[in-house]
Amino acid sequence: MDRKPNMRMIQASRGAAVFLVMLFHAAQVGLRYFQYDFLGISEMGRSGAYTFFFVLTGYLMVTLYRRHFGNPRVFGTFLLKRFYRIYPLYWLIMLVVVPIFFLVPSFGIGFERDPSAIIRSLLLWPQATGPILPVAWSLSYIVWFYLVFSLCFLIKEKVMIAIYSSWMTIIVLNVFGLIQIKDSVPLQFLFSIYHLEFVLGILVAATVHKLSPKYSPLWMICGAVVYVVLWICRYQLTGIPYADFLHTLGSVLLLIGILTWEGKEHRLLQPLAAMGNASYSILLASLPMMSITFKLARAAHLPGMIGSAWTIPVCFLSALGLCMLFYRWIERPLNRLMRGALPVDRPKPHPVVNQTFIR
Repeated sequence: MDRKPNMRMIQASRGAAVFLVMLFHAAQVGLRYFQYDFLGISEMGRSGAYTFFFVLTGYLMVTLYRRHFGNPRVFGTFLLKRFYRIYPLYWLIMLVVVPIFFLVPSFGIGFERDPSAIIRSLLLWPQATGPILPVAWSLSYIVWFYLVFSLCFLIKEKVMIAIYSSWMTIIVLNVFGLIQIKDSVPLQFLFSIYHLEFVLGILVAATVHKLSPKYSPLWMICGAVVYVVLWICRYQLTGIPYADFLHTLGSVLLLIGILTWEGKEHRLLQPLAAMGNASYSILLASLPMMSITFKLARAAHLPGMIGSAWTIPVCFLSALGLCMLFYRWIERPLNRLMRGALPVDRPKPHPVVNQTFIR
């Protein structure tokens, strides 16, 4: 049975995920600025929301492009769309961020002014220091996934299954310590567990398409329980084994529940879906915007007036509002411009979805 995806639910889930990402970042920034551990999550590390984005991206690509597999004419158009979707807005942010490290070197740790680091960051090429815009690490994995996924338009399905199966087998063996990948940036990137998350999203698409799972609330509850248990464990312990793998499991369960939901849509979905539409702007602009709001709050001695516990959410929500404005005034017009640059002779478009996590 071919189930039509509920785009409002998908966008709302994306909005919830990007909200979590930004909340955890706000807690970390708040600890650095005001020495206050907001909600006790500032030192917990990853929220696991990026994992959900990766799984969702794998699902969406198969759902939107499955009928074009084996059609070489789609190859170039697909990559061009992905390029226009990711790089122009990212480069625009970098155009603002990079000069700041030259004007105020104390804002960085030094590598931000290295020409090779700047070029690699602009290309989203993996590097030991990470990209200059820290949140862009996820885009490197997304770009790589798109490059590999584009081969589905050129290579027979059975060959692609063999490639993915071999690649994922090596990754799983490495995750569980059965083999050891050489400690080099390219190899560690190539065999990172993050690639498995995209592929599991592909498997979710196949599962929902062929089996049409039922009991949507149960799937979502199980996925949420995995996340909550992991957060509790990370709050109390350090070095949780296989945490990324468990986040992936929780994301898969959540996504199956979201995709099979047939109940009434709550009004809360509307603001979450709005954040989902703006998720790429929120991802890219959140740290620069929070840098502004937290610096202003510190300069205005806001913690002394209302306390750090209230200052941090004020800064967080203010930065979130600025990100939403950035989406409306910058990203949306830029997307319209980029769509106009696409070739006229292209496959019939699918329903428009903001396909970038963390895009």
